Amino acid sequence: MTSGWREAEWTVDGARLWAWEGGHGAPLLILHGADGGDGLLPFHDGLAERFRVLAPSLPGFGRSDLPGWMDSVDDLAYLVLDLLEHLGLSEVNLLGIGFGGWIAAEVAVRSQGRLRRLILADSVGIKVSGPETRDIADTLVLFHEEAARLAWHDPSAAAGMKWPGAPGLNEEELIATLKALQTVSLFGWKPFMHNPKLLRRLARITIPTLVLWGESDRVVTPEYGQAFHRAIPTSTFQRIPRAGHYPHRERPGDFVRAVTDFFG
Repeated sequence: MTSGWREAEWTVDGARLWAWEGGHGAPLLILHGADGGDGLLPFHDGLAERFRVLAPSLPGFGRSDLPGWMDSVDDLAYLVLDLLEHLGLSEVNLLGIGFGGWIAAEVAVRSQGRLRRLILADSVGIKVSGPETRDIADTLVLFHEEAARLAWHDPSAAAGMKWPGAPGLNEEELIATLKALQTVSLFGWKPFMHNPKLLRRLARITIPTLVLWGESDRVVTPEYGQAFHRAIPTSTFQRIPRAGHYPHRERPGDFVRAVTDFFG
């Protein structure tokens, strides 16, 4: 890992958040997905070479609190807006990945006053098909092997992924993964991993936006990503080859280049 990473503790709206800060330059706030929040990954290092990276654990992930009043993605979106104000940040580049992409989109449709640019990477959060068609694979109830097949271009590369049923997890890691899944289920179970009103609201986003997608994502397919792109007038769409739902893990170098090129 890059030297200079610092642990931080922020209290916002009564919620205690743990975070990592590192690097120098324009501020970049990263909202992790269901797979994150419990540590740094190589892509964090790559981005810290160009940006001042702020990577909090969202409420209910890692060591961050989950207040009893917080039970919707709306709550998380307003928490992020209050966090930006709490830290006195402006002209912030916002990167949301997966579940964190849903939160980032909800932040942007509410207020872009403190944002500079936005990236939504393999995000959930919208409904694009009819009520009888599943847009988002329910990885929360799948065994490790099936989840890896859907989420990775190369399922064998998911061997180190911390997921219930994955080989080699110790008790602490298993508890952390179950806690994360419980949190995602609380915020996204019904309706499943989307806000029925978000798709129409995406037109409110007027800052430059990149919709970034793993070309082999079978959790939310590139066609689903294209629906995000079409709904945001100021957006562009980019695929990452040989990557699935977790391009930041599977192709960290390509992911960092795409993010840096857009935000840089």
